[in-house]
Amino acid sequence: MRKLRKLMPKVTVIMPSLNVIMYIRPCMESVLGQSLENMEILAIDAGSTDGTLDVLQEYASKDSRLKIINSDKMSYGYQVNIGLQKASGEYIGIVETDDIIEEDMFEVLYSTAVDNNLEYVKSGFQQFVELSDGQRQYQAGGTCIYEKELAGQILSPKDMPELAIQDYYLWAGIYRRDLLENIRLSETPGAAFQDIGFIYQVLSQTARAMYIEKELYYYRQTEGNSSFHCKGFTYLLQEYEQLESILEHQPYVWKCAYYERLFQQTLGRFERMAVSGKYWQEAEMDISRISGRLRKAKQEGYLQLRKFSMYEQLLYEQLFCAPEKIYDYYRQVLCVEAEPFVKLLKKIGGRDIVIFGCGKYGRFVQALLSRHVAGQLRVFCDNDPGLHHKVVQNMEVVPPDAACAIYKKAVFVLSNFNHIDAMKAQLMEMGIEEERIIINRPIIDLRLLMMQDLPKERRT
Repeated sequence: MRKLRKLMPKVTVIMPSLNVIMYIRPCMESVLGQSLENMEILAIDAGSTDGTLDVLQEYASKDSRLKIINSDKMSYGYQVNIGLQKASGEYIGIVETDDIIEEDMFEVLYSTAVDNNLEYVKSGFQQFVELSDGQRQYQAGGTCIYEKELAGQILSPKDMPELAIQDYYLWAGIYRRDLLENIRLSETPGAAFQDIGFIYQVLSQTARAMYIEKELYYYRQTEGNSSFHCKGFTYLLQEYEQLESILEHQPYVWKCAYYERLFQQTLGRFERMAVSGKYWQEAEMDISRISGRLRKAKQEGYLQLRKFSMYEQLLYEQLFCAPEKIYDYYRQVLCVEAEPFVKLLKKIGGRDIVIFGCGKYGRFVQALLSRHVAGQLRVFCDNDPGLHHKVVQNMEVVPPDAACAIYKKAVFVLSNFNHIDAMKAQLMEMGIEEERIIINRPIIDLRLLMMQDLPKERRT
């Protein structure tokens, strides 16, 4: 085995692509810049027409590890399956070509897998949104499992069907090649969610796996993401229909996990519908077909509502008679999340805005404000001399005293958790009236950046 390890690539990275010219360079740079030696990289392109293929060929001409394979189908599952057939690495990882990874991701995962004789290992991840100026807003996504005490432990997923409710992600990990010999993704042309059946099969066949907390993968959220589109229910239904043939031979507990996951992902599509700001009436037929499957599962004892929260049980009932009420529920949830920001906008009114603090919270509130009152934004001010006169998210950073002297009628928005009182006192000592100081304690929620509109009122 040691001799074979020296000959074969340690990891094969499969990268399916289709018209991702806006994202392909940072993605490729992050993969080609990996600290792990002896890698194989397979770019499977499905006929890109926007210049993506030209960029891939440019990189391939400079790096022999990168091989380009043309796919004759526009199918994510088909592309990944080609990669699985061609891969020669000891382990296989998949990186979506609009995402980014840490430079030591595959080194950390590979050493963890080999040291513990694992069939697969997955890292933590973060989600991000890219702003119009190229800056990125990140939100911690955590690990693929809920119980943090399980992180770093050797698990037997085939004996833990509850993992099927938690681990939704094909990326952020590596899988031993022999584990995947008889597992393939569905190949429905143009569909999304083709990794659901793959993950289900991996979990139900794996005896040794591990989830680590270190966040090594960065998953891009875009408005064009399939889960934020009315076809999201169609894709979800197609994938689960294909998985049913596999399900016939699974034990009772895995069938329960299958239907619980279908229910949870259905609610997830409603949440994304709420983010879009529009009820997808054209999806009602697919919603009806999904709800029919869930009703049958409940009757046969595979879907046990007692496992769900009171609200989830109520939402289950609404699936059959009034799915638009599920949309309304998630709009109200978003309304609660957006309420502090809506109040912030009211306090600001039509005045100029100075944001005190350009850490992650200050940058996040600036990104939100730029979507609604961009013309009123003036500068960041910050006490760190190293930031002075630099540009962050298209705004200059100046010392607080300079901001106070120049912007005599502006409001100062304080976005910080640890030093709010000191920052407020500092501004008041510089002559800023208390009425012009607005304290904002934000929670970084990328849904607020994705929303097409802000809920204006919270129903009681």
